[in-house]
Amino acid sequence: MKRVAMRGFLIGATVLVVSVVTLAGQQPAQRPALTAADSQFDQAAVDRGRDLLVNQCGFCHGSNARGGSSGPDLTRSEVVQNDEGGKELAVFLRNGRPDKGMPSFELSSDQVKELATFLHAAIFLNANRRLYQVLDIIVGDPKAGEAYFAGAGKCSSCHSATGDLKGVGGRYDPVTLQGKILMPRSGRGDGPPKPGYLEKNAARVTVTLPSKQVIAGVLVRLTDFDVTLYDAATSQIRSWARNGDIPKIEIVDPLQAHIDVLTRWTDADMHNVTAYLAGLK
Repeated sequence: MKRVAMRGFLIGATVLVVSVVTLAGQQPAQRPALTAADSQFDQAAVDRGRDLLVNQCGFCHGSNARGGSSGPDLTRSEVVQNDEGGKELAVFLRNGRPDKGMPSFELSSDQVKELATFLHAAIFLNANRRLYQVLDIIVGDPKAGEAYFAGAGKCSSCHSATGDLKGVGGRYDPVTLQGKILMPRSGRGDGPPKPGYLEKNAARVTVTLPSKQVIAGVLVRLTDFDVTLYDAATSQIRSWARNGDIPKIEIVDPLQAHIDVLTRWTDADMHNVTAYLAGLK
């Protein structure tokens, strides 16, 4: 699937936000488990902030705010930690970080506050792990999950229960498994950490210069101002300045289907698919 690069790609892949993914079987009061000790956090605001981040940017920063293959650990961010009521975060989002591949964002004041609430709750829970409870998340219907996997979810167009996913339920616990479903490019591989452009599922990019020369490689960074790729044949990083649609950029992301499905997942779908895959021992 080819796509001409545009700002929307950045919003889906390089955004300052992250999410602690809702565990499939937890009820609203159990994700994350906020208690009387931290009643300063409005659970409804936390949930709305989480949903905003999951749908737009958790793909870059990981499923627990601790960083991904192309985004830093936001729980250690000085901007987030020094933020008060979303004021500092609002300025940061409005200006963006073009030098780091992050565009600016225009969010409402309520959205920024909910985003800040979610991130502060995530930092609090990271520092107070005893408050977080992971309960039994296998509450879905495996049969319904199998039907969704082969049908409406179109998962079987790329995956197979007897092929690449054979025994997946025995390799990962349900929490990790669900994280890999939602955030496959989360920087949590089975081996030592590596740059995102060296991951096997890294996005590919083709750059066509005004001279008609075509250079293909693995996407390292794409902003409104430049494009950077990794040339595996020469082990070199190459960059070009951008001026509108020049040079021409085409992206092929093997994980695009995962990005697209984020806006379509329902709680029931995720519960059921998690239960189905967890049963593939």
